[in-house]
Amino acid sequence: MEATAIQSVEKNITMVALANVQPSNYNPRKNFDEASLAELSESIRQQGVLQPIGVRPIEDNRFEIVFGERRYRASLMAGLEDIPAVVMEISDEVAEEMAVTENLQRKDVTPIEEANAYQKLIDSGRHDVQSLAVQFGKNESYIRTRLKFVSLMPEIAQLLEQDEITISVASEICRYGEDIQKEVYNKHLKEGVQYNSWRGMKASDVARNIERQYTTDLERYAFDKTLCLSCPHNTNNMMLFCEGGCGNCANRTCLAEMNAAYLTEKAVRLMEERPEVSLCYESFNSNEAVVERLTAMGYEVESLNYYAKAYPEQPEAPRKDEYDTTEEYEQAQSEFEQDLNDYTEECEEIRTRSEAGEIILYFRIESKDIVLCYVPKVTCTTNDTKQEQTLSPVEKLEKQDKRNKEIALEKTVEDTKKQILEVDMSDCKFGQDEDKMIYFFLLSSLRKEHFEAVGIEEKKPYSYLTDEEKINIIANLTSKQKAIIRRDFLIANFKNAYGNNAIASLLLDFAQKHMPALLADIKNGHNEVYEKRHQRIEEKKAVLLVQEQAKQEAEQSDKQQSEVGMQTEEQPQEEDIAA
Repeated sequence: MEATAIQSVEKNITMVALANVQPSNYNPRKNFDEASLAELSESIRQQGVLQPIGVRPIEDNRFEIVFGERRYRASLMAGLEDIPAVVMEISDEVAEEMAVTENLQRKDVTPIEEANAYQKLIDSGRHDVQSLAVQFGKNESYIRTRLKFVSLMPEIAQLLEQDEITISVASEICRYGEDIQKEVYNKHLKEGVQYNSWRGMKASDVARNIERQYTTDLERYAFDKTLCLSCPHNTNNMMLFCEGGCGNCANRTCLAEMNAAYLTEKAVRLMEERPEVSLCYESFNSNEAVVERLTAMGYEVESLNYYAKAYPEQPEAPRKDEYDTTEEYEQAQSEFEQDLNDYTEECEEIRTRSEAGEIILYFRIESKDIVLCYVPKVTCTTNDTKQEQTLSPVEKLEKQDKRNKEIALEKTVEDTKKQILEVDMSDCKFGQDEDKMIYFFLLSSLRKEHFEAVGIEEKKPYSYLTDEEKINIIANLTSKQKAIIRRDFLIANFKNAYGNNAIASLLLDFAQKHMPALLADIKNGHNEVYEKRHQRIEEKKAVLLVQEQAKQEAEQSDKQQSEVGMQTEEQPQEEDIAA
């Protein structure tokens, strides 16, 4: 069609030039099967387009597809110039709803496309789950399940699109946040994962594994869990069947924040009740967020480098209704009274030692609780003389300020390590400072006999370089020193050469360059042994071949004799002939 964009054919259908038609962004279908399109294209080439597409006019005498994009694409492949269409004067909102509704009726729409379509209709404000269920003849549970697929990370959504995982498995995964989804994908679903892959696993097993590995039992935490009872991230509210209790939390960020807030509030309350007790934490079981918050609030929080013994716990009195007989209850009561007496004596001893200055009481900040503990009075050695370490209030503040500065640096390094992976440096020139950094790490493989070559002249009692020594070495490296460091790095990595792997090939190339004569001697020695063994194997093979040939000849002879005997039996006897 050259002259006009539309030619009237029937009352409700017009022919529209394909050149003036364009797809819309409303279509929920993003994937079109090429083989299926080719089949439709061939059908259109032979029979034409049997069902018109729907379009609406836009600017510049052009048209936007409302429904029928698959027929439009196939018509282009068939080489048509125009296509039958129903032209509709409709708004953006109506066009979007018609496009989504029409395409959702198709059988080949994928679960992700279906989910995005339902979400679009809800976002329009004209639909909710109930109205969608009525319009498409689905139950509300089906609609809600599909809507959850919108929250799937792209990589997992693609696995569902490609039928690499089932709808049931995707339904279990989409219950969880992006952080858990990312770990599940990288460790269990990603292409190439050989060990502990979850592909092909039943949905129930996937659900059980996620709950066990990526959620936390709320019973382990002491904060008020009233809000958790109705939280959508509580596995009790995520699963159809649950085992009771408080449930498991799948929202790590919220869990950490609620726990940190609770512990901070508890620490402040304890310090108000007993201001003479200090705050502390141990590196192996602490809550960094709580330590940072308390420090920012002006509290001194000491780092303990030695074990602090927990304050004894008061025994719990037995309850009579928990025992079957009066005798059992009385026995438990007697044991409780003895335990209570021991507890009282132990507490009195700790109090006495604390007042005497023999021990120090602390509120220890742990990952999930704050507990009372105590340690012996710390003494330090200065100039070989033991002196009691007593800091003034000003010295304690200065010490805390120093620690705060250390924390700021530690956090800066940690955040930088995370963010540096996101920075694109591919177009940046590799500088001399970066070259020095490379040699800093290569120096870890430097052999002790080469220490002197890089400027370490004194004899060291150990066979490694400290970080300070490495920094000094890379400051002024010569070409010869660089060559020594690089070669020692290569030699250190040749330890992974085995058999005919790639590293073994590199090792032999390296040896051929630097020690050809020695390598030849090594090869000749082992090849000589091989040739002798090879000769013995060839001799044994020759004997076996002769034996096998003789066996085959004997079997062939037996077979021939057997056939002759059978033929003789089958010939008629002379008496029979005469008769």
